[in-house]
Amino acid sequence: MTRSGKILVVGLIVLVLAVPVAVRKMRGGNEKEAEIQTVQTHVITPTILASGSLTYQTEIRMVSEVMGRVKELNVKEGDQVKQGDVLLRLDPATVQAQVDALEAGLRQSNLAIERQRVTNETAETKWKRYQQLRESGVIDANSYDEIRSQRDQARVDLNSSMQQAMQTEAQLKQAREQLAKTVLRAPINGRVTQLTIKSGETAVPSVTSIAGSDLMIIADTSNLYAEVNVNETDVARIVPGQQAKIVPAAFPDSSWTGVVETVAVSPRQVQGQGKSYPVKIRLSASEDLKFHTGMSCRAEIATRGTDAKPVVAVPVQAVKYEEAEERDAPAKASVFVVKDGKVTKRAVETDIADDSFIAITKGVKDGEQIVVGPARVLRFLNDGEHVRAMAAEEAAAADAAKPGEKKAGNGVWNP
Repeated sequence: MTRSGKILVVGLIVLVLAVPVAVRKMRGGNEKEAEIQTVQTHVITPTILASGSLTYQTEIRMVSEVMGRVKELNVKEGDQVKQGDVLLRLDPATVQAQVDALEAGLRQSNLAIERQRVTNETAETKWKRYQQLRESGVIDANSYDEIRSQRDQARVDLNSSMQQAMQTEAQLKQAREQLAKTVLRAPINGRVTQLTIKSGETAVPSVTSIAGSDLMIIADTSNLYAEVNVNETDVARIVPGQQAKIVPAAFPDSSWTGVVETVAVSPRQVQGQGKSYPVKIRLSASEDLKFHTGMSCRAEIATRGTDAKPVVAVPVQAVKYEEAEERDAPAKASVFVVKDGKVTKRAVETDIADDSFIAITKGVKDGEQIVVGPARVLRFLNDGEHVRAMAAEEAAAADAAKPGEKKAGNGVWNP
């Protein structure tokens, strides 16, 4: 090959390599693969996150009102009981002895009353007879006054005996009530969720938690609740009737649904922490509900109103934030709008959000296309670059690889 021919071949090769490069430069650089979605309207469901524990609607702590040794224990932890069932019996010997003594004392008081009544009637008759004699002048004044004094003393003795009998009767009634309290009965239909006393141990009446004071806990298991503590900054958005999702700590892969039933009107303050308001969420009945009272849980309470309407919204990961020039100004939000394969960075104004979507009040319209991912592309994407839609399989893989993020007080759950 001649020298001129070699030069021609080299020139053609350079031309072949240079043309694509020039074309790419004219088009603004290499195309990037990106996940592209069409802007649509969505119903935004903001949620409030809170933590707490599982509980029953009614839990009654059973204590003894009298001291005694447990003679008979008829239940064990986990047993179902009906209202009025005998749970345990205390040894009644001591109280029964008090009852027997008071009954004997009452009988003695009644006999004394009968004796005083006879004495009083005799004194009354004798006084009336002496009164007639005194009027006739047969007896002197001193004798008459002595008989009248005996009559008055008999009246006082009778009244004293009657009062003594009433006092003994009241003591007997109290002792019988104490005797009845040696038998502990179920106050409600429910389940024995905790049993802290054993047969042979001594039950102690006390308002404090000392050994023997707590006997057992009976719970109404027909209604299951989650009681969570909502921060004071969020409680204004919680109202009865809102839907909630409950995730127990022991079963992080399971979730239960519930409805907000009550919101406390007074706060609960823990030392060193802020104020919070207890919120009770009634759980929906479910056959696979592995409920254990006292178990820790977290709740996502949906604050979406019943009249909420769809609004223009984009996936939260599509919005890019940049610090404002002014120190106290809010961050600037923007999205990359795609048109004819080219992206344009456009400022937007955002509103409420959940974990999936954020409402856009200004900047994009329903039907426009935007770049929503993957994060490695969005992070380095610039205004004016060219993109092409990522294959469906690649987009699904990119979505699966996205790290999950949850903002406190702004979770997501579409009931």
